[in-house]
Amino acid sequence: MKEITNPFSTNTYLGPAFFCDREQETKTLVQNIQHHSHTAFFALRRMGKTALIQHVFYLLQKQRNRKCIYMDIYATQNLKQFTNLLANNIYSVFPEQKGIGKKFWEAIKLFRPVVSIDPLSGNPELSLDITQPKQFEKTIPQLLQFLDQQPIKTVIAIDEFQQILSYPEKNVEALLRTVMQTLKNVTFIFCGSNQAMMQEIFNSAKRPFYASCNTINLQKIDRSIYKSFIRDTFSKYKFKISDEETEEILDYTHIHTYYTQYFCHELFLQNQKNIQAATLQAVKQKIMREKEAVFFQYRNLLTVTQWHLLKAMAKEEKVTQPYNKKFINTHNLGSSAIVKRSLESLLQKEMIYRDTSISEPYYAVYDKFLMRWLQAL
Repeated sequence: MKEITNPFSTNTYLGPAFFCDREQETKTLVQNIQHHSHTAFFALRRMGKTALIQHVFYLLQKQRNRKCIYMDIYATQNLKQFTNLLANNIYSVFPEQKGIGKKFWEAIKLFRPVVSIDPLSGNPELSLDITQPKQFEKTIPQLLQFLDQQPIKTVIAIDEFQQILSYPEKNVEALLRTVMQTLKNVTFIFCGSNQAMMQEIFNSAKRPFYASCNTINLQKIDRSIYKSFIRDTFSKYKFKISDEETEEILDYTHIHTYYTQYFCHELFLQNQKNIQAATLQAVKQKIMREKEAVFFQYRNLLTVTQWHLLKAMAKEEKVTQPYNKKFINTHNLGSSAIVKRSLESLLQKEMIYRDTSISEPYYAVYDKFLMRWLQAL
């Protein structure tokens, strides 16, 4: 019997048929790439930016003269790790056995490349034997210029790009911006989930990347579009779900892409062909049970004042003025000075975020399931 694929994926791109909306963003990204315009786009974490990149890459891969490289630099700590990740991703797109791959191997022989097998994925992994910082400063331009000299066009998407600000080397922005200006066949997409840091990189006139890219702010999917997508997707698998239940899902998840997909994924697993209020309640309880141990750990990692502020924000759902006396007094948070310290700490820990991409910025709890759990305490 053929296994049924859950159509609501939370970590894998399943193809256009299972991808919801983002039509305008897709069109903009494709046009930018076709016209060799670099793009910086900002999105809250888990708002669907990686899936959007994968969707755009899927559409572009049909073009024989174009290759796409995706690299998530969130786990990198320095320029050395960035360089090895870039080389490894180029190697994965252009295997050694093929034409450009052979040229690439010849080009990096000077750095004594070593190929090993990743014990988790089983995929080959490339690392370069470079030790001096000055070597890395030369290697990145060499890798990118190699791509630029090939008879194809390349798109490189660098996810969590704000991570470069935490590197001990302070010239990474200038290094990348300088080489980027010389490339004719390589186009970049810079993505980031920390709005403040990404705004600093691309919108500050004092920094190298200022005015170098077109920008996209990835917002929530339109409610009516997401509602239709959920109903239509369930319908394809002979599930029946009403408007009322669909609206409840979107209310519960705040139309945040990851949490909406996760909820629908779990709802699909229930295999209740006639989805009713009781089915939704069962999914809510299942999610809370599975995540409660992690949520309790959060409480142990935060100070009492931080925890109280987090709970207050969960109950309010959106907070535009965290230093307002009414907000502080309603939730017994002490003084504005205490709130300020706790707020800064929660932002740094990414327990909360401040959405500055709208006309009236607000603070909110990042994890929407954590928010719902806190509301029940």
